[in-house]
Amino acid sequence: MSRLQKIAAMALLVGAGPILAAPGLAAQESGAQETASGKDPYRPRLIGLPFIYYSPETKLAFGAGGVLNFRAGRRKDVIRPSTIWAYASYNMARQFNVLVKPEVYARGNGLIFTGRLRYSRTPQLFYGIGNDTLATSAESYTPRTFGIEFGVKRRIRGGLFGGLGFDFERVTIETVEAGGLLDSGAIPGSRGGLIAGFGADLDWDTRDSVLFPLRGAFLQLSADAYGATAGSDFTFSRMELNLRKYFPAGLRSVLALQAYLSSMTGNVPFYKLALLGGDTLLRGYYRGRFRDKGLFLIQGEYRTLITRRIGVAGFAGLADVFPGFDRLGAGRWKFSVGSGLRYVINKRDGTTVRLDMAWGQESFGLYITAQEAF
Repeated sequence: MSRLQKIAAMALLVGAGPILAAPGLAAQESGAQETASGKDPYRPRLIGLPFIYYSPETKLAFGAGGVLNFRAGRRKDVIRPSTIWAYASYNMARQFNVLVKPEVYARGNGLIFTGRLRYSRTPQLFYGIGNDTLATSAESYTPRTFGIEFGVKRRIRGGLFGGLGFDFERVTIETVEAGGLLDSGAIPGSRGGLIAGFGADLDWDTRDSVLFPLRGAFLQLSADAYGATAGSDFTFSRMELNLRKYFPAGLRSVLALQAYLSSMTGNVPFYKLALLGGDTLLRGYYRGRFRDKGLFLIQGEYRTLITRRIGVAGFAGLADVFPGFDRLGAGRWKFSVGSGLRYVINKRDGTTVRLDMAWGQESFGLYITAQEAF
């Protein structure tokens, strides 16, 4: 979404969100009262929000999004909440985006199923590859993407989990800017293609909540391999290290810290390179403003609820993209600072909608989405 679109969507969210959420939230005020009346205090909650907006780029656009919270299994009082996020939009410029993202906890939190289904046609900007690309180098391109990811994790011992996954994505590049870098065909992926690969990960998870953690840690090491064996047009590998730590700072406050490292080798298509920016990895920059085979990031965020529904946050981050470890830190580091608002749409499970404003070096980002950045 452009900035104008997001402002319009936020106005609708603020105006309609509490009304749409109210039927599902009223029963959450007292789980004991529900139990006494024979109702299930952990029954599924479905919250949806339709929207419509207009901008010169997209013309009239409309869609809907929502989240389903539920608890699988018999011991619903101890199992973590499962979620299914869904979003779909379409506009008169024939742009569309459909996203479904489930995360299901089963067998007393000992088995976790994850997935992601995406189908989209979204014009984007490409600035080149590397740490020192110029804002004036932006060129437009339009990809049509269909992707499926799924994975399963199983508890090994305590907070230690091991998992396997599969990633499939087909990209068709419908249009590129004449005379641009992508038009030359020299950049891997500039003609589209199919990627497919298998991955494995090892997690250490001691968070008290997956949606709004106040304490604990999440450490993940993952490795993925793409190649002809899986049917991929490109052969490359990826390693990621994701470290998160949460320090309680009061009854309803937390200091969250994250360190993230991604490194790739091989023939990586440009749209699968490590992308700096967006609503999670250094807010304040256009997602993909800087991209390369490696990305290192550290960021922190202070979150506090000032009422049972409304919260505020302040955050800052530092990041760098690089072609190889020997070049890590050799370029100009990127930084951002920002603040945001939170609205709790499900107090029992901690489901939130967030509005974040972030400033980078000569850049600004406005983000409206569900779930915390990390």
